[in-house]
Amino acid sequence: MNRALIVVDVQRDFCEGGALAAADTLTLLEPLRAFIAAARESGVKIAFTQDWHPPNHSSFQTEGGPWPVHCVAASPGAELMPPLAAEAGDLLIHKGVTVEGAGYSGFEGTGLSDQLNALGVRDVAVCGVATEYCVRATAIDAAAAGFHVAVLTDLVRPVQPAAVDGAIREMAALGVTAISAAEWLTRKISEAK
Repeated sequence: MNRALIVVDVQRDFCEGGALAAADTLTLLEPLRAFIAAARESGVKIAFTQDWHPPNHSSFQTEGGPWPVHCVAASPGAELMPPLAAEAGDLLIHKGVTVEGAGYSGFEGTGLSDQLNALGVRDVAVCGVATEYCVRATAIDAAAAGFHVAVLTDLVRPVQPAAVDGAIREMAALGVTAISAAEWLTRKISEAK
């Protein structure tokens, strides 16, 4: 086991109709479901991150923060968006669980780095929502933690589409490779042989 796919925050509140929807998420769901299945079949460890906020989280507008109330722990809005579902053996990472702190990164106070290291993971791919926020923060922190990191450009969705190019450039400057999902999976399979 040397590869992991980190599926960032594909939750009801971040998809169309949710409290804080990213752009064009409905076109993401089926391709992402299919890719997760293909990755599992090839031995990739799957990790789902979920915002899991207390009701008085500091990022909420009701508390003086920038965002509407979203992904309150154990609420319907915090659930993974169907057809995505965790299976036995997948990692479920709850982030933003304390009142303070943005909780953008799947590595921020979650123990994800230790779990991946314990599994022998060296290469990670990051996908999900939102490109310029939680995907960006998770990919950058993964690189800082010493993993080889790719962001899967066809399996991410932004809040603001105009922000994508800048986020991709920033990630690239910090060692994150921008690549399609199929290229990542094919490249890693061929390198493993």
